[in-house]
Amino acid sequence: MGGKASILIVLGFALIFLVIGYSFGGLTNRAVDNSVNYFTKLSAYNIAVSGVNMALNEIFIDPTWNNGYSNLAIGEGAVNVGVSSNGSELIVTSVGTYYNETSTVIVKLQASSFAKYAWYAGNMSSKEFVTGDTIWGPLHTESKLNIGGSPVFWGKVTALKGMNPSEKNLEKNGYYPEFHGGYESGVSVEIPTNYQFTDQKAAAIDGLSSGGASYFTGTDVWLTFNADGTVTYRTGSGSDSSTYSTPITQSLSTFAPNNIIYVGFGNVYTSGTVKGKITIAAGESSGSGHGNVYLVDDLVYTQPPMIWDPSINNYVVNEASTDMLGILASNNVRIANTTANVQDKDINLHAAIFAAQGGFEMEDKSIPPSGTLKLLGSAVAAKEEVVALTDKWGNITNGYIRHVVYDERMLTTIPPYFPSTDQFEIVSWFE
Repeated sequence: MGGKASILIVLGFALIFLVIGYSFGGLTNRAVDNSVNYFTKLSAYNIAVSGVNMALNEIFIDPTWNNGYSNLAIGEGAVNVGVSSNGSELIVTSVGTYYNETSTVIVKLQASSFAKYAWYAGNMSSKEFVTGDTIWGPLHTESKLNIGGSPVFWGKVTALKGMNPSEKNLEKNGYYPEFHGGYESGVSVEIPTNYQFTDQKAAAIDGLSSGGASYFTGTDVWLTFNADGTVTYRTGSGSDSSTYSTPITQSLSTFAPNNIIYVGFGNVYTSGTVKGKITIAAGESSGSGHGNVYLVDDLVYTQPPMIWDPSINNYVVNEASTDMLGILASNNVRIANTTANVQDKDINLHAAIFAAQGGFEMEDKSIPPSGTLKLLGSAVAAKEEVVALTDKWGNITNGYIRHVVYDERMLTTIPPYFPSTDQFEIVSWFE
């Protein structure tokens, strides 16, 4: 029995080691197969990424490039890249192939808009940020950043030509600005100095064929937006609305089917509550008397775009806000010297502003110290104009302090026909 048992033990161990060896051999083979499959898939993915990066570089050099690549060899694989458009976005699709594996990368781009700043001034001249001004969001000037008191900046501040007074002389003047998001000089961000609203004009004229009435020329237009999604409009001249034509009220979609209201060789006087997405353009100015937009009272959305979150002590996007307004002016956007603006103290404005040759200013510099300009949106202007006058200590004697909160929705979505650069930026990357 001892001999038989020994043989059985030997045979048992032999069988066990045979099974283990077989398992290890299979495991090794599967590991090799997995490594080969992983390498093949990774190579296909890397080829697809390389293709999309090459295409993005071409688009960066030439924004009109749309040739793509057909069966372009990369190593032992190949890539096919196509460039298409859905109207508002440029779509780059890259398909990498390596042996029997394929990988796809889709990148969506949109034209970079000018609504990237809470406040932008091409040239500040002698205009200043003063005590009481608070800017939540990025700020830039292509000249010197003029400080006339102790403003507070919560976003990144950049200036091409530094600061005035210089940083070392701020205290000597009794100025104590706060830069919570950082400050950097020597940064240049240019905007066109003579932007023409040709696309906006063409779109408004095109809207006439759809039964719209939002193209005007050679007249001033009074626009009152209503919270039910309608707009009341009149035509005439000057700041006395009683002299204008009989008011007409229409749904915004009927009045401006292409979401653009265009006034050439005239001014716009506006206020109310915007429901929907719309852009106002005052273009083709024949001097400073035309191409202006006057804010005669509050102009807001049905829901504010940004709301205060006390848990983080900061503003956050209001997901309930879907309205959006663009205000484009060849010359200036002006706070009108009206009873509403002066007696009600504060001015509430929800919009993205673009002043091509002028800036954001008081219509009348004799306006008393009336309150706060509360802008939730963006203001981009060729030059800084007067919103407030101050004494030598930076205290306001006329006009408004500024409380500006950048509408962060505009990082990815902008008002209809809002001016954009000729460069693209990535808004999504799908692998």
